[in-house]
Amino acid sequence: MKFLRAVSRRNGVLILVAVIILLTFAAGIYMFAGKHAPDGFDPNNPVALTIWHNPTGQDKDALSAAVDRFNRSVGRERGVSIIATTIAKSELLHEKLASIALGIPGAPEPPDIAIAYPKSAVGLADKGLLIDFEEHFSKEELDKYVPSFIESGRLGDGKLYVFPVGKSAEGLIINRTFWDRFSAATGTPISELSTFEGIIRAAEKYYEWTDANTPDTEDDGSAFFMIDNPFNMAQATFAQMGEDLFAGGGLNEESPIYERVWKILFEPVIRGYEASYKGYGTDIAKTGKLLCWTSSTAGITFVPKSVTYDDNTSEPVEFEILPFPIMEGGKKVVIQRGGGFCLFKSTQARENAAVLFLKWLTSPEENLRYLESLGYMPVTNKAIEVANETWGEQHAAGIYKSYIDTMKTMNNEYTFLAQKQLENYAELEIFYDGRVRKLSASARDKYLKNLLLGEEEAMRSATQLAYEKFIE
Repeated sequence: MKFLRAVSRRNGVLILVAVIILLTFAAGIYMFAGKHAPDGFDPNNPVALTIWHNPTGQDKDALSAAVDRFNRSVGRERGVSIIATTIAKSELLHEKLASIALGIPGAPEPPDIAIAYPKSAVGLADKGLLIDFEEHFSKEELDKYVPSFIESGRLGDGKLYVFPVGKSAEGLIINRTFWDRFSAATGTPISELSTFEGIIRAAEKYYEWTDANTPDTEDDGSAFFMIDNPFNMAQATFAQMGEDLFAGGGLNEESPIYERVWKILFEPVIRGYEASYKGYGTDIAKTGKLLCWTSSTAGITFVPKSVTYDDNTSEPVEFEILPFPIMEGGKKVVIQRGGGFCLFKSTQARENAAVLFLKWLTSPEENLRYLESLGYMPVTNKAIEVANETWGEQHAAGIYKSYIDTMKTMNNEYTFLAQKQLENYAELEIFYDGRVRKLSASARDKYLKNLLLGEEEAMRSATQLAYEKFIE
């Protein structure tokens, strides 16, 4: 019996030693293959990914800073490195991505990760170049994100090709210093800025008030407002009235809302109440010749701290951002803005590495850190909850305080409308915005030339057949 127990113990030890040797040998093979984990990462031989993105922030590039934090932390630990090879405005990125989708000779090599709007992603997805994020995110993971932000990244086939990392909406940025003077002098309540019709009423008063301030010069009143993106405004206002701007692959010109929106964009320009400019309201606001404008909420990072007048004198001013205006009788709807990240198809290891970075960037703590002060909304429900509780403490003054208040209001009261997923979206946007600006500027010139005939006759000549030309 003693002999049998000794043999049994010896056999057990031999078996245990054999198991240890086999496990060690298997681990050695695994390490030699450079696979420390099933996702294919190796800290000793990191996966290097390229990324294209927009510049974010005025003083420093927030996304570049986030990439650097990732590379120094999770990236270093797991064996993933992100390299920004292109940082450019969205228009340039769209051109480069479109050239890849079209297979144009000389098109650049695609990156692993690129920020893109749906209009840029459509062509890439049609050519089978992008991954569907639902292959890398479970339903439980996606449920943590704001549903409308996720849905905005789905294209025509229903697949999720554009992933949100930060979303902006649109609001109304106002020069609060100018507004307070105007309101005190005319008794105009700030509630007028909640609707487009109220804005036009205030704009007429503002033009007359600023004109009266220079009695030696006639008809030199200042423009009150501007629409940064007429096409976005049209989409939002149609939805506010329960309709869709798009119909049959084109624009819904049969709807009475179409002409109603046109008049908001056209007639105030003719009278000098509204500025028409292919650029941003921020540019004109720096000169003191504009009081408010609709803008992406991200525009708060670019407002000036002073205005410089024609005589080269300057004055410090303060700005605020208010919720996006609605059309009288309409619901509270605002368009959501901001692109998302697309991932180009590659090896499994590279795709896994790119997804690792996006999951890290949209985790509540990192997403809040990345978006802080950029005018963007976090993309997960948890992060928005934390932002509502803490951002006001960190930015308790100036335009950032008004931004926190405005985003709370819009999160609670507004519906966020995604831009339409159409193959010809970019062409429709260029056509609509260009047509509005061209016709309104031409009509303004005609109005000024005929003012000697009287205001009524000048307005008649400027608007005659203008709408018919617009819908040709």
